[in-house]
Amino acid sequence: MGVEPERRFADALAKAREEWAAADAAACAARAGGEWVGGAVRLALFGRPHGVTHPDGEVLAEPDGPVHVAVRILLLHYLLTADGAPPSGVWSAYRELPDGLFYAPSFARRAEEPLARAFAASAAGLDSFRAAGRAAGGDALTLADASFRFTALPRVDVAVLMWAGDDEEPGEARVLFDESAGHYLAAEDLAGLGGQLSHRLIAAARA
Repeated sequence: MGVEPERRFADALAKAREEWAAADAAACAARAGGEWVGGAVRLALFGRPHGVTHPDGEVLAEPDGPVHVAVRILLLHYLLTADGAPPSGVWSAYRELPDGLFYAPSFARRAEEPLARAFAASAAGLDSFRAAGRAAGGDALTLADASFRFTALPRVDVAVLMWAGDDEEPGEARVLFDESAGHYLAAEDLAGLGGQLSHRLIAAARA
């Protein structure tokens, strides 16, 4: 039997907070592309400013305040993992990232398949995807039938590619990461980031 989600989150958060309390916050901020100001690191998650306090590891979104525990863990992991590697400019499939092959089936179910169902069934779906991509702050790319690049975190770029289906082939969605993403988050955290982006795009289309 698996560990209950609440317990799993609690254990992961406790470990991340302990490591964060012992870390050099200013150095972590510099490697992650954040800003160390007034006892907290400021950085953006999908364009939305967040603050991570040190040493207690509280995470606050601006202007709304506390965030979901999964976001708190994600940002702590990002700050603890970041090594300052520059973006490569090369897109990689999730399965090609360190340990990505192990989580690839779960990642497809969590991030890519919902996008394909929402947008890739028709040309009209692609138009909806383009509108959602712009609304979610993406920059259009010239890949696939439609595609966008998103700055998920200061040094983690994510791309979403969409191919429309037809009578013979189903539509397809792919979520790609800059090849350097493994220098900033582990595969499980990157899966969560891809899932967040998928949710944001589907929500933007429904707004």
